[in-house]
Amino acid sequence: MDAIMSEQEGVIKFHMSHHTKDAFHDLPELTELMVWRDLCRRLNLLGQDEGRYQGYGYGNISIRHPEKGFLISASQTSGIYSCSEEHFAWVTEAVLESNQLTSQGPMPPSSESMTHSSIYHVNDQINCVVHAHSTEIWQNSDALKLDYTESEIPYGTPEMAAAVIKLCQTLPNKTEGVFVMKGHQDGVVSYASTAKQAVELMVRCLMDALEIQGSTRNT
Repeated sequence: MDAIMSEQEGVIKFHMSHHTKDAFHDLPELTELMVWRDLCRRLNLLGQDEGRYQGYGYGNISIRHPEKGFLISASQTSGIYSCSEEHFAWVTEAVLESNQLTSQGPMPPSSESMTHSSIYHVNDQINCVVHAHSTEIWQNSDALKLDYTESEIPYGTPEMAAAVIKLCQTLPNKTEGVFVMKGHQDGVVSYASTAKQAVELMVRCLMDALEIQGSTRNT
């Protein structure tokens, strides 16, 4: 079945070639992912707010599956404060060129699944990707000297996937990093070899951005 195609924030843009509602249980990777996902929610790096992004949920997190593909937070679940297994999907195949996904789980995967897939494609040592929304980081990205995808590239598209691959391949560190999506309001991505490292990179950027804002107010 085809997923919704739209320019609205948070709405799935890829074509879902096949999705089954088969559940998955007792995966250590999923248990770990749930812990870090809930921490990101508490920090409002992902969430849902009627006053932001037309009320759609924002942000998502994924972890590489030991067999194939990756586990990722499901579409429009970011507003849930404490997650459970039913709030995740397993992307078993992603074809970047045709923007198609195959997945399973109680709910369809996040609208940014293609971006996650493109990052995993860059290096097999990358095991976690965090796509957060942070006004503080996004607005201070130049001062933070963060890499970025260009403003004319919309999120959730084959163009974004290609831009992310190109960007990550050019960075000196191929296993971890942080970049902003200038064409995706407040969109910030971190990735690393572990979920702990990926989340810590994002939180460190947030702390640095808040320090910059504080220094600006005091001048």
